[in-house]
Amino acid sequence: MPFPEHIERVFETFGIRAETKAALYDLFVSMGDEVLQVFGDIAESVADPATLLPEDCVTIRRQLVERYLTRNHPKWIEGKPTPSLYRPRLLEGRAAGVAIPLGEIPARAIAMLDRQPVPDGIVVQGRNAHFGGRSETISFDVIAADLSDAIAIGQALGQQHTLPGSVGATSGTTDAAHQIALLWEIQPNVYRPLGAKVYRRHRNWHIVTLVAAIEWLRAKSFRVFIVRGEALPAAHEVNAAKPVTPSIIELHNRTVDSVTRALDLSLSPATAADEQLLAASTVMNTGLEKHVAAFGAAAAIWRID
Repeated sequence: MPFPEHIERVFETFGIRAETKAALYDLFVSMGDEVLQVFGDIAESVADPATLLPEDCVTIRRQLVERYLTRNHPKWIEGKPTPSLYRPRLLEGRAAGVAIPLGEIPARAIAMLDRQPVPDGIVVQGRNAHFGGRSETISFDVIAADLSDAIAIGQALGQQHTLPGSVGATSGTTDAAHQIALLWEIQPNVYRPLGAKVYRRHRNWHIVTLVAAIEWLRAKSFRVFIVRGEALPAAHEVNAAKPVTPSIIELHNRTVDSVTRALDLSLSPATAADEQLLAASTVMNTGLEKHVAAFGAAAAIWRID
């Protein structure tokens, strides 16, 4: 898809290469028109913008994260919602999702952690705010309370699929018409080492975000389902060089089991009726849909009761 006509004319005037425009368009669709502002700054810093290559766009996200958090982090601390960093792909960069502060770390998560470190931050929910721009996504992040820590986390190497400033998140999709939610990942945003002190402070993000997700969804009367670890490859493995390892599957299942037990909830294999409900909804992606069609939902998805 092309850029808007007036932007294309600017690129033509300065002779921006086709491959550079393609890299820039992916960023534009994901993060909106501020991408073009940062690229403009980069273009002004070189003698000839026509020499800019796709790799010259690599720093754009880092700069956007700092701008985004500097602008929005204080609002989250005050409890005010803001636009998300990532945008729904269907809207081609024209509109953002939303980031909604939910407040302090859930009391049940703090109780679970006992004497372990409790992340120093607040829970922020993302709606249509997931990298890749899939519609009807929902995510739960623990954003570092300190702005400089949040920026360091947001700029660190990693998957960085949800709101910047969070070491990791629990994410899924909702279908309001059927009042169901499917949680399909408890995933780190950053690779270790991020910085020993910062990482240690936030290393229990997986407990906090899953507790927050389950409690919030159940409070809103959603029927909550969660992908089993054994089905993670079907739902997420798009790169054979980065497989979902047995240790990832084990950690996922252990986290789900320990959190649901602490919340006095139970896990049940999805029933035939559940499978029909899930199939009629929009919560599964294509990979998981095919897996469930071939092997059934019981071995792929739990229902939380």
